This record gives sequence, C-alpha cells and structure tokens, in this order.
Amino acid sequence: MRDAGCGMRDTGYGIRDARCEINERSRMQIVEIENPLGVECLMEGFGRRRLPFFLDSAQANDGLGDWSFFGADPFAVVSGSLAELRAVMEPYAMASHPRIPFVGGAVGYLSYDYGRRLEALPACALDDRGIPDLHFGLYDGIAALDHRSGKLYLIAHGLEQAADRVMERLRGILNACAADCPASPAPPARRGAWTWNMSREEFCAAVESVRAYIASGDVYQVNLSQRARCAYQGDGLSLYAALRRGNPAPYGAYFDFGTWQLISTSPEQFLRKKGRALETRPIKGTRPRGSTPEADRALAAELQASEKDRAELLMIVDLERNDLGRVARFGSVRVEGLYQLEHYARVIHQTARVKAELSEDKDVYDALEALFPGGSITGAPKIRAMEIIEALEPTRRGAYCGSIGYIGFDGDAEFNIAIRSLHLKDGQLDYQVGGGIVWDSEPEAEYQETLDKARAIRETIDLLCQTSS
Repeated sequence: MRDAGCGMRDTGYGIRDARCEINERSRMQIVEIENPLGVECLMEGFGRRRLPFFLDSAQANDGLGDWSFFGADPFAVVSGSLAELRAVMEPYAMASHPRIPFVGGAVGYLSYDYGRRLEALPACALDDRGIPDLHFGLYDGIAALDHRSGKLYLIAHGLEQAADRVMERLRGILNACAADCPASPAPPARRGAWTWNMSREEFCAAVESVRAYIASGDVYQVNLSQRARCAYQGDGLSLYAALRRGNPAPYGAYFDFGTWQLISTSPEQFLRKKGRALETRPIKGTRPRGSTPEADRALAAELQASEKDRAELLMIVDLERNDLGRVARFGSVRVEGLYQLEHYARVIHQTARVKAELSEDKDVYDALEALFPGGSITGAPKIRAMEIIEALEPTRRGAYCGSIGYIGFDGDAEFNIAIRSLHLKDGQLDYQVGGGIVWDSEPEAEYQETLDKARAIRETIDLLCQTSS
C-alpha cells in the first residue's frame, strides 16, 4: 500500500481529499476525506441508492462500535446459502488492511430460520413474511467512518469495473449528501393498533410448557419470544434514524431491499473474526437504567448478584464454548469477562466474552455454521431448544434473532445478534421481544419482561408518528 495523489481534489461542497492510498495488487483505492459529513447525512445519501446498507455504531462500548460502514449498489447478490456465498467471494480474496477492519465484501443477514438449513427441525410455525433466509450483497465501494478519530474513508476496488469508476460513484454519493443535508422533513408517519401474535394467556402457557420440558430433562433453558405488528405508513430510513437516536447501540443496521426494510439497534455481538482470532459475546441478564446515579448503581448491583441471571449466562457461555470448539484450534477456547456489565442508554446488560483461535483447516463460513444461531437467543441444548421454539411460537422469527454483518474480501467478519430488530414490509411493521425461560421463571414476570423490553422501541415509534403529524 502506498500513499498517492489518486487525483486528489476538492470534490465539491467543501469536501476535500486529505490523503489517498493505492494498492496495486488488489486494485484498491482509499481516500481520506478532510471534512466528513455527519452520520445521518451519509445515511440519507447512501439510502437513496440501490440496495443500500448501514452497519452503524451509534454507541461504542468496550472496543465495540468504533466504526460505521455505508454502501450501496452491490455488483452481485447472493440469496442462497453460505456455501454459495463462499464460492462467489473466493475469487476476490485479498489481504487485510492494517487500520480499517472492513474495506469491502459481503454485507447482509442470516435469518434465524437459516438454522433449519443447518439442523433438521420441525416446520410448525407460520412463515407470514416471505423473506429470504439469507441475503448478502457484494460491495466493491464503501464509506468507512472511524468514530475514534472522526475520519471518513472512501474505499473502491477494481474488481468488476475500474476502481476509478467505483470511486467516482462514491464521490457522487458524497456530493449528493452534502448538497441535500440537512435533508427535508420526512414524510408523515402513521401507525395502526399494535397486535401480538400471542395473548398474555398464550404466552404464559408457553412459559409453563417450557418449564415442563425442563422438569422432564429435555432442556435447561429456552429463549421464548412474541411478536408485535401494526399497519405502518412511513419511511424506513426515518424510522431507523429515530431509533438510533433514542436507543444507540454498537451493532445498529439498516437495509433497504426494495420491497422491504430491515432495521436493527442491537447491542449484542454474535461473532467477530480477525485473522485467526474468533470472539463471541453473549448477553444474558438485563435491568433498566436507573433514574438517578444511585438507582443505576443499585440496579447494576442487583443484576450482578442475581443467581438466575448468572446461571443463565453460564449455561450459554458453556454452549458457546462447545460451538467454538467445533472450529477452533485444540485448547484455544477460553472465557474472559464473565458477568461483565455493559451500560446502554436504557438498559444494563450482563455479558461474557468467549474467544478462540480458528483451526487452520476452517474458515469464516465454517465458524458461522458452527455457531449459528447464537445460543443466547435459542437456549440450551441448542437443537432441542430450537425444536421447542418452533412448537411454541406461532410465527417464524425471520431476521429477528438471526445475525446481521459483513464478511470482508480478506475473510474477516463481524456479526450481531439481530435483537431489537424490525421488519417493514407491505405496509406492516413488526418487531419481536423475548427472554430466557428457566425452571424458576414466573410466567407473568416473563410476560411483563417482554413488554418492558418492547417499551423503548414503541415509545420511539409513537414519538415519530406524533412529531410527523
């Protein structure tokens, strides 16, 4: 990689190139922008293009959320399987960049229901969304924002067309961002009444069913969820912008697939691969933020002292250790930061870090298949928990509890657990909330916990509808 001119110039609207790098071997150009635009301006500009994505870190937390990535106009789309994605990506393999963790590659999601491609599961729940189990676009041009330094990088590859042409497209998007920022007010948003796919009585009965499975020795823990849906008239991009302001998180995401939009403000990492290093960070245990510093500390202490929450997290950590062990170098799996607390705008979470070194005969696709779906949103043992979920939840989860993220051309990757995620399709908006059920779970308390978890999303949506009126 060498510094070069790259035709450095004023790109218009006060946006100037500060520095440029060229990698002749991979035909990659990187331009550092001297005075970058704000995140929401970038969202607006990229969001007008074909198949845009944002992998958006609105809140950094312990090394998570240092970068945000923006892209549009993929040169290829894969909606089949991880094996197909591996084959499509293979010709574009390249070395990692020393500073920027993602410089282009495949960006998309695995739905929770992709898990039935990996395990033989019953088919009981209704699939009433009709979305692909997997969708990835291959992006040869992206923008990368370093939140620590405030620097913005435009990154272009000469894969299917010359890197100069890709860079010109990115400059054009940036100029459009600058010309139209701040954007004009969003179209008015309207919503209908919320309906749940389970009544209070049905959810509580499902909790009792899980407790019966636990009593019979079938399973130790099951993550049970329910879905809220309403008619919605509004712009998905504006909805995502409102959610990221009201509920910032290190693993936010927005996709516009043309016929539907996927929105996520997740705090949870599913998998990070950097070189041969693997990491997953399950969450188990949640408390609301306190109204005063004293109340906040008391709630944090209560969470850390909760035997139920500690037991749930330990079960999932053991599950993740076993899953990582399927693809890890022997003896390399280890646990760090067990029962660590992470503070977010509205909640406190209890987490752990499980790390390993990827075996030399395995790749990122093997790692995804070994760990997917994440244990924190299934239960333990995983396969039996997934069978019970399929029997008790009336509708398929879709992208909820799947994973959203990227696989770079260099083979590195980072994915979230797609909790706090919404689907907007055919004028219907839905989101799903759940929690871990164990033997001493109380049905009414578990039901109320789902409503508490839903509150932040609902309040943001209601506020957006009011302010747009």
